[in-house]
Amino acid sequence: MYTQQAELCKLLLRERFGPIVEAVAAAIIRDGRLALGGIVSRTSVAPLNVRQALAVLIQHSLVTHAQSKEGPRMATYYSISLHRILRLQRVGLYLALVEERMGKEGLAVFRTIMLNGCMAIGCVREVLGFKQLSAPAKQKFNTAVARLVRERFISAATPKDSITKADRIMQEEAREIEKLEMPPTAKELVKIRQRISEREEEEYQTEEVVGMKRQARDDGNDGLGGASKQRTAEAEAVDEKQCFRVYYGRLDVFLRNKQIANYFSDKYNEAAGALMKTLLRLSEPSTKTCRDKISGKMTANHIIQNIPQDAQLEDMVETGGDMFFQKLTDADDGSSSNAQRVNRGKAAFALLDILRRDSSGIVFKSDERGAGEFRINFERAAVTLRDQCLDTLILEKFGSLEARIVRVLRDKQKLDEKTIATTAMMPAVQCRERLHELSLAGFVDTVEIPRTADRNPSRMFYLWYLNPTKQVSAALRGIFQGISNIIQRSSKEANSRAALVAKSKREDVVADHSLLADAEKKELKTLAGIRRNLDAAAVRLDSMLLLIDDIAPCSATR
Repeated sequence: MYTQQAELCKLLLRERFGPIVEAVAAAIIRDGRLALGGIVSRTSVAPLNVRQALAVLIQHSLVTHAQSKEGPRMATYYSISLHRILRLQRVGLYLALVEERMGKEGLAVFRTIMLNGCMAIGCVREVLGFKQLSAPAKQKFNTAVARLVRERFISAATPKDSITKADRIMQEEAREIEKLEMPPTAKELVKIRQRISEREEEEYQTEEVVGMKRQARDDGNDGLGGASKQRTAEAEAVDEKQCFRVYYGRLDVFLRNKQIANYFSDKYNEAAGALMKTLLRLSEPSTKTCRDKISGKMTANHIIQNIPQDAQLEDMVETGGDMFFQKLTDADDGSSSNAQRVNRGKAAFALLDILRRDSSGIVFKSDERGAGEFRINFERAAVTLRDQCLDTLILEKFGSLEARIVRVLRDKQKLDEKTIATTAMMPAVQCRERLHELSLAGFVDTVEIPRTADRNPSRMFYLWYLNPTKQVSAALRGIFQGISNIIQRSSKEANSRAALVAKSKREDVVADHSLLADAEKKELKTLAGIRRNLDAAAVRLDSMLLLIDDIAPCSATR
């Protein structure tokens, strides 16, 4: 945990929930896992208010709890997740994503659950006034809720979700040990932990969607065929009593996929981006969170058939003389539609080959049978996007010379100063200054190689290299501090015009804007412009946070 990260979490909680929740969360962030009495003694908040603040944080899945036996009583300890708190800054990106994929009805349901935390669908209907809607609007609402659950934008909330993961594993381990007649040996303990880990992985990989139920109904089927897709969709309904919460891990997958598609669009052209979008869309049903390292298998024919019709592939790709498609062309019946289909297939197949041969290694061929089977390496994609984001950050913060040095070190690994200066084509003195500047910021590091056993500094080789862990730490500290500064600046701008903002929200002023003077209107316009610029900067920094840290498979397990 970084100091800047803790301060940013406090600002986000204060902005979203108020000072009391911030004080309670600050105590847990500062001192770690605490019981109720420990939180009360470390804050000036009344015990009742502490309980209410903890209930709010648990409701929004920001705090987990676990019970521990201490003598004759059971003590409850509370832990907080900084990773989930930081996602509060990403609300705008999440809402835009849901509106794009689920429409206005899905956005209304999603926003209600996001604002209220864990919530039953029946309560969502009451908040949105479901009874006053028309029959077609009710059908749209039910369809939107079913899609949100089926595609895992929201997930069913279970009692174990509010329990700390480490304590949940320890409880399962204790139950397994109780089944044994004797205390377990070291080998038995290893096997128990392995079974628990396999069970956790099996639960994660399951395709079952919790919260959906099938309604028994007579669909009028005469036994001459299966039920239609429409009847199947109508037979599935969401359990109104089941509580749901926002599945942020799934939303991060969609944001990551959009960044991967943009990477190939910028590197090649729009056709490559469209084909990559198709690959990612086909992998989405089997990808739950950014924890998944590799996608499922996708055949070339299946990929080509699912490319959107509006994607312009033929004019952007030079296909050359491919023998496989040459046979199709020779067998063509001369119709324009068939010729267009063949040309489109040639372009798509050529693009697949380009993506497979890309130096990033994001798309690779797992099977050579037929036209081949392709998979996506999300781990390589995360590293590629992270390095690209770090290069952009270094370029903006230091300049083109430092960015050139970093690219040389990433390509050549460990090098001495003389080799770096020669490869980067800059004077040795200037290269040394830039390297020390990057080293002080934490973006490059050195390794010592002694020539003799006494490790005399004058008889050592000093090689410069990139340490990804230190690079990410340096970048994260700057991003956290930048977002904190933006929030504080936005709050300061609003407080300096608090009287004017309060006046603009009065009912008579809202009804008649002529009650505001021209100078007041101009000041409100200036405030809106400042807030718009600050919000855009915050979204940009949060997008960098997503690329540098959140989409890494190791970060998704937090």
